[in-house]
Amino acid sequence: MAIRILLLSMFMMFSQIGQASAAMDYDFFGNLPYHNTVLRFDFDVSTTGDRTFFSSSWDDGGFDPMLGLWSAAGNKIEFQDDGLNTGSTASNGVFYTHGKWDSYYTVNLVPGSYILTLSTYNNFNVGDLLSQGFDFDGTNPIPIASWDQPANGYRTSNYAFHILNVDRAVIDDPTVPTPEPSTIILMGLGFGALALLRRNRQRDV
Repeated sequence: MAIRILLLSMFMMFSQIGQASAAMDYDFFGNLPYHNTVLRFDFDVSTTGDRTFFSSSWDDGGFDPMLGLWSAAGNKIEFQDDGLNTGSTASNGVFYTHGKWDSYYTVNLVPGSYILTLSTYNNFNVGDLLSQGFDFDGTNPIPIASWDQPANGYRTSNYAFHILNVDRAVIDDPTVPTPEPSTIILMGLGFGALALLRRNRQRDV
């Protein structure tokens, strides 16, 4: 009976792995250490359609964020400071509020890989290529909590933003691991198998 349960669990888990490539929402939360820090996030889409990107931290006291969208080759697709969209939007079944100075936009994307960047206002992109960098590159880093941000004053270093309707999204930072859905499922399968083996050994003693 226990073996049947394990086999059924394996079937259900691997079925979920097959569905892991389906479009989903990704939510990212953290702290931006310095005024000139630029975070990069990589994501993929497998179908043509609208994708929404928005921050939800400015209205909670976080710094004024800017979200840039780039092709895998680093060509600018969209770069926005203020979304001017006050309200709330659902991501993974949770409604997140966003204020006037949060970034918010929707872009129709074709299948491929893309890059999203998060920076502070007014650390704008220098040009239409990501490789050209940002205005604050090379300046002395100032901790966000100690920075009098232009047009905003002193704000917290917290950020929260959301990528909707994509296949995969990860932060391009080795110090912040983002497990793949299939990895989490396989880990659960392994723990379940170990627990079952331990139970069978106890019965044999």
